[in-house]
Amino acid sequence: MEDLTPRLQAAVADHQAGRLDEAVNGYREILAAQPDHADALHLLGLIAFQTGRLDDALKGVERAIAINDGVAMFHANRGRILKARGDNAAAAEAFARALRLQPGEPSTLSDLAGALVDSGDADAAMHFACRAAELAPEMAAAHYNQGLASARLGETRSARAAFEQAVAVDPAFAPAHFELGRLYHEEGDLEKAEACYRRTLEIDAAQVEALTNLGNVLRATYRLEDAVACYRQALAGAEDVAAIHGNLGVALQELGDTGGALAAYDAALELDPEDAETQRNRAQALLQTGRFQEGWAAFEWRWKTHHFAAIRRDWEMVQWDGGEGKDRSVLVHSEQGFGDCIQFARYLPLVAARVGRVIVECPAPMAGLMGGVPGVHDVIAAGTPLPAFDAHVPMMSLPGLFETDLDNLPAAVPYLSVAPETVAAWRERTGAPDEFKVGLAWKGSHMHQRNRWRSPGLMALEPLLAVPGVRFVSLQKDDEAADLKARGLTETVLPLGQEFRNFIDTAAAIENLDLVIAPDTAVAHLAGALAKPVWLVLPHVAEWRWLMDRDDSPWYPTMRLFRQETRGDWQGPVDRMAALLAPLAAGATSSS
Repeated sequence: MEDLTPRLQAAVADHQAGRLDEAVNGYREILAAQPDHADALHLLGLIAFQTGRLDDALKGVERAIAINDGVAMFHANRGRILKARGDNAAAAEAFARALRLQPGEPSTLSDLAGALVDSGDADAAMHFACRAAELAPEMAAAHYNQGLASARLGETRSARAAFEQAVAVDPAFAPAHFELGRLYHEEGDLEKAEACYRRTLEIDAAQVEALTNLGNVLRATYRLEDAVACYRQALAGAEDVAAIHGNLGVALQELGDTGGALAAYDAALELDPEDAETQRNRAQALLQTGRFQEGWAAFEWRWKTHHFAAIRRDWEMVQWDGGEGKDRSVLVHSEQGFGDCIQFARYLPLVAARVGRVIVECPAPMAGLMGGVPGVHDVIAAGTPLPAFDAHVPMMSLPGLFETDLDNLPAAVPYLSVAPETVAAWRERTGAPDEFKVGLAWKGSHMHQRNRWRSPGLMALEPLLAVPGVRFVSLQKDDEAADLKARGLTETVLPLGQEFRNFIDTAAAIENLDLVIAPDTAVAHLAGALAKPVWLVLPHVAEWRWLMDRDDSPWYPTMRLFRQETRGDWQGPVDRMAALLAPLAAGATSSS
């Protein structure tokens, strides 16, 4: 029988030099001469693995193992192929078999740890990763897998230390840079996360997850065009990943390209129709473009998203479907912010016209205001015991139930009110009767994900304060005193916000004003619902409820919208407001 060792050595030399076609020919010549040559089968399988043909790779290596079951390397490489196929449990078994044949092999210990992490056994993974790192401290992969195990166990500090050790050992080890970025990202340190993702991409420009996560960081820091470029680059290598299409849609929507956003959402949903986040985002794009009927239906997907699933309650009673029944009681419960509750309270009288009893559950500061809405029988502060009811409905599902569109939207104002004696009690506190009084708010809740995006802040609104003849009254609840002090405006603006105990107080103060100027916050909604003149200052691309390219709102007839003409530039809308405010104040002064 011919000694095939020289042929094998030559083929291996080609393999190691990257001459894969020559190596394949060499291994096949060996197999033609000796079909059961285990080494040739194994190495041919490795080339298939290297070139992404995982099924062929597994077949080749398993044929080699069937011929010679006692070679640790065969089992270790079978484990690597199985792991690449996503079969982590089988991969772990293969690595364990390799270790029985060659105990203490650091690379196999490390690979076993990686398979165990991905199959959900982080404790066992930690044991093998630590052993690998102990035996081979120069092996970056061992520290990396130790970091993965620590992260799965919730030991963030240990995970970071392990990933940092991996990049210290091998600065070009891209996966560790990526995982460091992910840790910083989760902690909200976007600057460090961005640096790690960029370092990952310097090493491996095609790393799809790093491109996607970098896009997410860029979007979170309002660099939307750069985010779009990252998502598109990621899609070039992973067109079949629904989440990337979805992320692209969000960035395009925030750029004001709703057509592009809807196309991206549709591409994502074609790949994953059950993606609730994308369904909800698509719903908001539809609503933003005035396609209300489609939008309300799609908006019901919100209850399957991560955020809404956390606040969804399992009611024993059915959800109200809009049907009539004078013997029925319906619980209408608020679900999001104060502004949402105010905007959609307009539907409560419509509910009352169809059923016998309307009960409203809302945050305690809103309770007094909701109690004054016609048709409301009871108001329950959120977190307190509920009375008996026959059906329930989330407040933001009401527009869909009433088939709301731009032609039939219930826009009559005011639909909220305050008792005259309460209004009178706040009259003197808002300034002299003959003053032209303008209520001012400058930012929304810190809890809102896009608060920086939608809130100009006090400094941006200061040009308004130079308009003569105006008495400015602060309606700002959060940080009022600190913000006014920081800008040296404690004597210029009358601070009232900190005196508000609830929205009845806020409403009573607003009733004594001539105009309210605010960003997209509950104060603006409240002024609109009270039918007071309100100027709403909006970012270049605002939330869906303000539609696109309009300076009025179908929801609030007394509201005027002042949008940024350029993203991030508040000077334009503030200058336009100042120019309009001056003659208003002058007219009020002359008439008095």
